[in-house]
Amino acid sequence: MDQMEEMKAMIREEIQSISDLKERITFKNLMEGVFLELYETNIRMYQMLEERVMNDLVYDINRYLIRTGLVERSYMDQSHHLMSPMCGEDMDIPVYEVSDIRKKLKEEGKFRIATVFLPCDALEVREIFKNQEGYTGILKAGKEYPVEILLEPSKRYLDKLEHLYHLFMKNGIPWKTINAPYLFKMADICITGIPDEAADDEPVTNFGGDFGEYNRFVHYDMIPIWNVWHLKLESVGFPVACRDHENYEHVISIRDYGSGHAYLVEEKAGIRSVRQSGEKLLVTGKVESAKKWDVYMIRGGSDNKIDRYTYPVMENLRKDGFAERFQGKAGQMVKTKGELERFIRGFGLEDYVEYQDCVLEEDKGEQQETYPMNFFMEDEIRDRKGKKRLLIYFKPKGKERWLLRDLASFVTSEVQELYPEYECGGKLV
Repeated sequence: MDQMEEMKAMIREEIQSISDLKERITFKNLMEGVFLELYETNIRMYQMLEERVMNDLVYDINRYLIRTGLVERSYMDQSHHLMSPMCGEDMDIPVYEVSDIRKKLKEEGKFRIATVFLPCDALEVREIFKNQEGYTGILKAGKEYPVEILLEPSKRYLDKLEHLYHLFMKNGIPWKTINAPYLFKMADICITGIPDEAADDEPVTNFGGDFGEYNRFVHYDMIPIWNVWHLKLESVGFPVACRDHENYEHVISIRDYGSGHAYLVEEKAGIRSVRQSGEKLLVTGKVESAKKWDVYMIRGGSDNKIDRYTYPVMENLRKDGFAERFQGKAGQMVKTKGELERFIRGFGLEDYVEYQDCVLEEDKGEQQETYPMNFFMEDEIRDRKGKKRLLIYFKPKGKERWLLRDLASFVTSEVQELYPEYECGGKLV
């Protein structure tokens, strides 16, 4: 029971204790019209003050929330209000001939014939990529031909993560690790050799791969999705010269898409600042003339009741409260195990992996169970040699056992940003 309900209960008890009817009515009217109204006004004023203090501390840490998921191609709704394919070409069914394969083999030494999803533990994924022997393929182009194949991590989706990171940096937005476990389980099946007798003008009509004991892990036609949408938007009116006589302010209308979303702007000539004002984006940079801009909308909102996802949608959501904002504003370091536990619990992943403990130990060069999700962020200042290892222990709890080490990798990647002086890793116990 909150304070307001407790106060109302006390008043009701007091009213019941008054035997005189007229006095009871007078007291009730006084409480209703004066005391409770004053009390509610004080509560509203306090909430407004609290909100104002919160807003003054730091921006909403979850405004640039990124959601990632995975669906079958046949279930992908391109009109979805929130999620869209990370790579638009995934929705197209490719058509090519044997000559296209030979051309790519000559240029790059391999040809990507398909992208598959590997729903297994991160350690098993590591083994699948390591053990390439015995993988064989059959290509149907008029006749069936045996082809040499290999399985490698799909770089297309990881490149999207890296591009998003650079967008955040260009727009002056603090980076938060993207919780994208499925992207590290996407693999490209590449043809590395094709028989000479296959005719160049034959269209490829089918392909099949044999991966031995790993066949049960290879799932075709799975599409990674997220809540990021690439837009091409034009400047409104003419750019206005800034006082420094070097930069110009451009206005971009976002009326058709909504002011409730977050936006990032990309420009090769450089961006000094991006501000959102209502239904407009104000971009300051060295571009002198009006143009079309590459704008990336991070869509906000919640799922509809009829939405269906094959696997759980993951978020890089963090608990947003006074302590978190004050810590961010003050640049306060996480120094104790209790503070570290609170930081980790702020991601709300206890239904999957639960923090147990952490230890500081000498780095013996052993390969860790977890992997860095911010693989594109290189520490170019600190020497990695001689670093101690901060090992975080997690208790596995979720039913999706094959996802747990990936979620532990997400958490440890965020912890790594707190402790750049250590090599951070995780372990399930």
